Amino acid sequence: MKGTFLLFLLFLVQQLSAQQTIQGIVVDQADNAALSNASIVLLDTDSIMRYFTRTDEKGKFKIDKVVKGTYLLLATYPKFEIHSQKVNIDQRAIQLDSIKISSQSNLLEEVVINQKIPIKIKGDTIEYDAGSFETEKNAKLEDLLRRLPGLTVSASGDITAQGKTVSKVLIDGEEFFGYDPKIAIRNVRADAVDKVQVYERKSEEAELTGVDDGVRLQTVNVVLKEEARKGIFGNANASFGTQSLFDANLFAAKFNQTERIGVTGNWNNMGNAGDASRIRMNNQIIGDPMYKSAGVNYENNFLKRKMHLTSSYNFNNNSLANESNSYNKRVLNNDITQETTQEESSSSDNKNNVLRAQMRYKIDSVSNLNIQLSGNRGMGESASQSTSSTIRNENTRANDFNKDNSSRSDSESMDLRADYRRRLNKNGRSMNLHLNTQFDNAEATNLVDETTNYYDSIGNFERSVIVDQTRITENSNNRLGASINFSEPISKQLNLTVGYSFNSSKRSSLVDAYNNSETDELQLDTLYSKNQNDLSRNNGLDLNLSYHTEKLNIDLSNRVSYRYQELTDSYRDIDLNRNFWQNNLNANISYRISNSKSLALRYQNTANVPSFGQLQPLQPPTNDLYRQLGNPDLTREINNSLNFNFSKFSLLKASSLNVNANASFTNNAIVNRSIIDSVGRTTASYVNISDNTNWNARMNVNYGRPIFNGVVQFGPFASLSYDNNYQYINGDLNKNNTANANVGINANKENSKIVDFNFNIGIGLNNEANTIQTQFNNTAFRSSTNADLKYILPYKFSLTQVIFYSYTGKTKVFPEPIQQFYMNLELTRKLLKSEALLISLKAFDVFNSFNNTSRSTGNSSFSESQQAMLSQYFMVGLKWDFNKNLGKKND
Repeated sequence: MKGTFLLFLLFLVQQLSAQQTIQGIVVDQADNAALSNASIVLLDTDSIMRYFTRTDEKGKFKIDKVVKGTYLLLATYPKFEIHSQKVNIDQRAIQLDSIKISSQSNLLEEVVINQKIPIKIKGDTIEYDAGSFETEKNAKLEDLLRRLPGLTVSASGDITAQGKTVSKVLIDGEEFFGYDPKIAIRNVRADAVDKVQVYERKSEEAELTGVDDGVRLQTVNVVLKEEARKGIFGNANASFGTQSLFDANLFAAKFNQTERIGVTGNWNNMGNAGDASRIRMNNQIIGDPMYKSAGVNYENNFLKRKMHLTSSYNFNNNSLANESNSYNKRVLNNDITQETTQEESSSSDNKNNVLRAQMRYKIDSVSNLNIQLSGNRGMGESASQSTSSTIRNENTRANDFNKDNSSRSDSESMDLRADYRRRLNKNGRSMNLHLNTQFDNAEATNLVDETTNYYDSIGNFERSVIVDQTRITENSNNRLGASINFSEPISKQLNLTVGYSFNSSKRSSLVDAYNNSETDELQLDTLYSKNQNDLSRNNGLDLNLSYHTEKLNIDLSNRVSYRYQELTDSYRDIDLNRNFWQNNLNANISYRISNSKSLALRYQNTANVPSFGQLQPLQPPTNDLYRQLGNPDLTREINNSLNFNFSKFSLLKASSLNVNANASFTNNAIVNRSIIDSVGRTTASYVNISDNTNWNARMNVNYGRPIFNGVVQFGPFASLSYDNNYQYINGDLNKNNTANANVGINANKENSKIVDFNFNIGIGLNNEANTIQTQFNNTAFRSSTNADLKYILPYKFSLTQVIFYSYTGKTKVFPEPIQQFYMNLELTRKLLKSEALLISLKAFDVFNSFNNTSRSTGNSSFSESQQAMLSQYFMVGLKWDFNKNLGKKND
């Protein structure tokens, strides 16, 4: 660690040493009058802005600490011509002659349009110019996203934009391998990207029907260069290592204007989906895994571009054998504690086939049809063996539990959606008709062999309960939905949408639990069985009002629906029906203060009705230690949430500031009320908390800007959260307050000179307080450091060093803190003239120092676990990046 930070410090010193000053004066050519507040910009040879300043009242300017090199100086002034000249910065300070420019109107706007602006705000969209952010040769989209202010990409490939998790990655507005956004960011080339757009997208249903449901999806849209929309690209790699480890991956795509074809495949015994041997990832191998996957994506236009088709198929086979042990301490009321230790071994093998297709058809000039189809077929096998022991108050045995269970399951589902939209007159009146149907079927056979031993109040054996059963499960669900909406433009800015929606769902759930006996005759155990049928119907009235101007956007929507629910079970003589009124109100306001500032405010009011499982009076137990009861008298809970977002960008400095805050309040919350008896057996039921409000509040702030002449992207961040929740502990109401505060910085450099790096360092405090057994309330310190450094060596060699360190402070239950540390190393050499072939030697967890302990706390429950894990291993790999024409301009 010390050597790493020393190298970083030497890099900073080197950057600061070779710097000089450039100064001059800007005057009007007509009369030599000084032009104050004129813009002075220094662009490098790639037309990327490196320095910016303005002239003072006497027309003079001065730029300090300019790194040696060749630059293009631009001097601009409103309604004057643009002056440009080359300047060479060497060992001497530069005093320029007077810069004389002539009056000429309306030229500043042309500079704004023609010159590269790193960041722009277009309405609700933040747009990054990809060419303004350097990446190394053959870099991928993932590397480019790391360079953009306000965006972060975790080691596992998860993207965060402006503090929010990105759920969609689009290529030119279309999903590409939509089932896994990581496929796009890890394979699309950075040099093929023109722009990256970040915005919040409405849900698919809201976009199709025109009625806002309040759901927002943080989305990244990648706009390719025109020349990058035709060509072949991809990569293939294979790695082999100690412990018989291997990882093989293939990705290939062909783009031809509107047609796109992509294939992907992966096979490894390391347990990760896609490129499991990536040096940046947390590569601890859990248990004994095996992962296989294959996919294909096809996209094209037909019928003279009237019809657009997108389709994909994916198969994956994921298997795992694992061993683990865990410890859990529950703090109950009346100074009672319950501690459970468990050892478990398990295995699973799951296969899944997923098919997706979407067709958009322009019937004529006034009508469009959108059809979506998705299907899934899965098969799974699993087995688990475990033993656990529970004691009360640290010394009295309550129960022992042993199980040896296995299961086999088959499932299939299909979802069909159709949306027809038609414009009814020239003024913009339109109609939208929506239909959808879905069915799910699942069958499973479970073999259950469980023994529970109970002990009396002084720890002496009392009795045993043995459950030896074959449980056959059949579940089916059929849903049908329809809606019709009419949209009417009241004015150029104001639009009204009204509509009606209907949804119906019919579900059956059959569990036949047969007690195994020494004879061939099986006996049905009705305690563990059910024959349940559920029916629900929703009728809703939709209203949406939108007001849009150049700077202000307001969307108000409300859905009022009447819900009828019916539940019957012939095995348990249950016949229950309930009805509820639901309301879903959404208000969204966004205001563009200027071209570089915007704010958004969102309010949502939702009524959540209890589910069938929560209403059902009696549910079959899963084992003798836990019994879940429903409550047919439950009433709906009401949730109110408020979200605020402020974004500010400096276009010339490429800096960004984003503030995101939200608060949520739940009244009449539905919670699970559990009571634990003296032998550790839990009986739980659902109740409403009517006298108290559960609420939480969160705020995230992140700032980003280039430093050291744009070489390094630097960004401090901070977050604060507070949760106030009421839950029941052993029948008594407990108030749980949890507060978290985190601050940190991240920094990124990637220009293939000396050293590239990506740092993320954060520290935080966690405080948890309960009203039951307050002696266990605790404040804990935590910190984490993620860093990957790439040293560029002679002869096309490079060395990548990945460092991870985390610290989790001690608690009242766990007096020892957890420290986790590992370091990965990768030595690579680029081959071929194009540097498209890469050979590597990788070492994971070099010091074999990773601590395989995970810990969690919440609502007076404290848990710690460990599992079988391999963290230290070595691999050798070969990777080939191929690219034909993609991103290359024609001569």
